Amino acid sequence: MGLSGLVVLPLRGLGRILRGERAGLDQIGSASRVGWILSFLVPAFLVAPAYAWLTLQRFAELEYAPESFGDVAVEVLGYIVGLTAFANVAHILCARLGRQAAWYDYVAAYNWATVPQIALYLPVALIGASDAVPGSIAFAFGVGAVAAAIAIHFRVARVVLQVTQVQALLLVVVDLAVGQLVARIVDRMHGL
Repeated sequence: MGLSGLVVLPLRGLGRILRGERAGLDQIGSASRVGWILSFLVPAFLVAPAYAWLTLQRFAELEYAPESFGDVAVEVLGYIVGLTAFANVAHILCARLGRQAAWYDYVAAYNWATVPQIALYLPVALIGASDAVPGSIAFAFGVGAVAAAIAIHFRVARVVLQVTQVQALLLVVVDLAVGQLVARIVDRMHGL
C-alpha cells in the first residue's frame, strides 16, 4: 500500500463525509481491522510534527524548558492518551445513543479529521507566534480555526453516526472536555 492508499484515499473519503456522503467511509477503510488500526496510526504520525511544534510554542509561552527525558516522556504519553481517550469515551456514548455498531466507522473518520483540524491550527499558531500580526487579528484567526475544527467534528458525527444535531454537539463537547482534561493532567505532571 503506497502513499495514495495510506493518506490520499482516506483524506478523500473524509472529504466525501464532510460533503455529507457516508459512502466516504469506504475510502477510509474502517471496515477492515487493518484499515481501522491505520486510522489511528497514520493520522497520528502525520499530526505528530505539528503537535510537537505547538507543544514547544506552548512551553515557550509558559517559559517552561523541558529538562529531562521524563519531560519528553510525559508529552509522548500525553499525546498517545490524547489520541485514544476520546475514542474510549465515544464508545460508551455511541452505545447510549444506540449507535454502537457505527462506533468503528466514527472513530476512524474522527481520527482522520484530526489532519485537517491540525492544518487549521498550525497556520494560526504561526500567525500568533509572529510579532508582525496584531494580537486581535491573531485571536480572530484562532477563533475561526477552532470554530472550523468544531464544525468538522460535528459534521463527522452527524454523517457517520447519523445522529441529531444535539447528539452530535454532545460528542463535540465531550471531545473538547476530554482533550482539556488530558492537557491539564499533562501540565500538572510538568508542574505547571
